[in-house]
Amino acid sequence: MANLEDTLQEIQLAEQEGDRLKQARASSRAGQIYLERNLYREAANHYQQAGRLYASLGQSLSRAQALNRLGVCQVMADQASEALESLHLALDCLEEDPDADLESAVKGNLGLAYSALKDYQNAYKSHKEVLEAAEDRGDDLLRLNALINLADCQLLDRNYRSAQGFALVALDLARQLDPHPGLTIIYDLLGMISSRLGDLRAAVEYHEQAYQDALERKDLLRQGIALANQGLALEGLTELERAAELMEKAEGIFMTLNSDYRAKTHRDLERIRQSLSP
Repeated sequence: MANLEDTLQEIQLAEQEGDRLKQARASSRAGQIYLERNLYREAANHYQQAGRLYASLGQSLSRAQALNRLGVCQVMADQASEALESLHLALDCLEEDPDADLESAVKGNLGLAYSALKDYQNAYKSHKEVLEAAEDRGDDLLRLNALINLADCQLLDRNYRSAQGFALVALDLARQLDPHPGLTIIYDLLGMISSRLGDLRAAVEYHEQAYQDALERKDLLRQGIALANQGLALEGLTELERAAELMEKAEGIFMTLNSDYRAKTHRDLERIRQSLSP
């Protein structure tokens, strides 16, 4: 990975030299470095700059790439409305310089932005377009991502049977592509869907599978999420001691990672402990 300090110096030097192309490329690299560090606002600033520079150079495809990444940063920074603007602008750029793979990526991110705004109808439409494009191209990885996003979108929209259908198809596909990190996400999705459908025992089993899969992949964050979700399902089954045990373990993981999940997990754990008190 490029060194951030060197990349920032490259941006400054390119600006002094008046080399807009070099500056745009370095700004995109800086954005990527910040994005990988989960520093979304800093990343967004650099992608915005790259997009403006590419626009001034008439490079529509490179501008669309920068705008797509900008949209990702804005979704992650809870700026979904701004993300919609960036992503629609990216699609406009792709009308001038088409790229099927990038178009699918933009539409997938549009779906995530719509979901963040609770506009599940448009989210579903965006993810369905990606699924259809993936099937047309025979792209199983893109198809899997679209199925996961459709399941999540339908879960959020409380269409639980539809969500379950998409998630089960995704599970079959992910197993064919194994090892694939999407398995952990799918197991957790199926667990949450099972809970909403009132099948808490199935939910516990799915979240346990998610935990084991995350453990095998050494994905600490997903381990914590799976443990916390399993704890909630066990709480619903009134198996409170085991629920507290798993929630404590999840809280420990989130504390280690300094994760945003820590606060909610602590509240859930305190509620379970109160239920255990005589």
